Amino acid sequence: MVARGIVSAVLGGLIARGITVLIPVMVAHTYVLGTETDAFFLAAAGILFWATTMGVLLEASIVPRLMDIAEEDCWTLILRIGLLLSGFTLLLGGAFIAALWLVPWPGQDAALAVQTRLLFVELSPLLLLNVWISLLSGWLNAERRFAVVAGSPTVLGLFVLGAVWFLHEEFAIHALTIGYLSGECVRLGFLGFHLIRRHPIKLRFHEGEPIASHFRNIGLQWVGLSLMSGNPLVDRLMAGGLAEGSVSRLELIERIYLVPVGILTWAILSVMTTAWSLIREEIVRQWESVRRALGILFLGGAAIAFVLGLLHHPLLTWLYAPAGAAAWSEEGERAFLFLVWGLPFQLATLTLWRVTMLDRNLGLQVLAIGGFAFLLNAIGDYVLRDFWGLSGITAVTGMTFLCTFLLLFRLVRPS
Repeated sequence: MVARGIVSAVLGGLIARGITVLIPVMVAHTYVLGTETDAFFLAAAGILFWATTMGVLLEASIVPRLMDIAEEDCWTLILRIGLLLSGFTLLLGGAFIAALWLVPWPGQDAALAVQTRLLFVELSPLLLLNVWISLLSGWLNAERRFAVVAGSPTVLGLFVLGAVWFLHEEFAIHALTIGYLSGECVRLGFLGFHLIRRHPIKLRFHEGEPIASHFRNIGLQWVGLSLMSGNPLVDRLMAGGLAEGSVSRLELIERIYLVPVGILTWAILSVMTTAWSLIREEIVRQWESVRRALGILFLGGAAIAFVLGLLHHPLLTWLYAPAGAAAWSEEGERAFLFLVWGLPFQLATLTLWRVTMLDRNLGLQVLAIGGFAFLLNAIGDYVLRDFWGLSGITAVTGMTFLCTFLLLFRLVRPS
């Protein structure tokens, strides 16, 4: 089950990442990197923050929950959790939008602040869509439909590319918003179609499993993961205080760096989360499986980081430089080198985060580690940005993942 699941998920992930990696390439060749693109990537970072906290936690934590209940109660559980979290998302999103207008942006360009506020409002429906996409993805993973989940971002990528290609002249940077919104709607329908084919919707509101305990268990974990996942948003805010276009350059180099992260974590960890859920009562066996996964991902990440480091100049020039240019951006290339060294530690950290999501008793510890990672990253960015610019921000990313990995390893290792 594990080997076949990983192979199918990797194939689906390769197709999806092959499509979505074209998005930053098209952005670099369609738009001038400046205030508009900086504003879009800042606004999108807020959405990504939600997707990598609530989305990842929901997708992972719902798997053992669905395995423990009767099949006829699954839709009831999904609907209850989805509606409750949709309400929470509306409140949180509304509060965040209000804060964008009420809180001053010291040290930031006024035009950048205005554009970011507008684009975040345009992108905000993605917050709700992500809740439902994560729940359906978790269910499909529990059903061992790994390729469907791993390949589903292909739908999103195609819609974004199409929107930029056909609409950028009329809608400028807002064409990206149109692409993301339409793509995620169709992606949700795609996942729902695959579930409904096997599980027609049946609701039992009076007999379904209670969900209060589920939210008590994941509440502290969500806060801890939110703090950790807030680091990319902090990175972009810090980059916004540098030269114009710095946020866009940071986004573009991270998109390349995140291709192997996405393939390996979406594919391997989605499969392993299901496998670890099945043996969560067998502590020794589960830990041996976790150690093997850590070794594979760490060594694989180190090899990929080495190759990316060797090929960074021709790769970034080929992807992002204007036609005929000999280089893309000296600052961007240097920042990319500082970024890739932390790749193996990021993969190892994401693996251990998944393990903690399966344990209902680690909420406080996860919260403390998330808070530590957030403070380390924020302070490091603030200090090194003034010395090394964008490279200082990316160097801190790897250091944060290294320290977080060591703390998580000590936490989840059986005594």
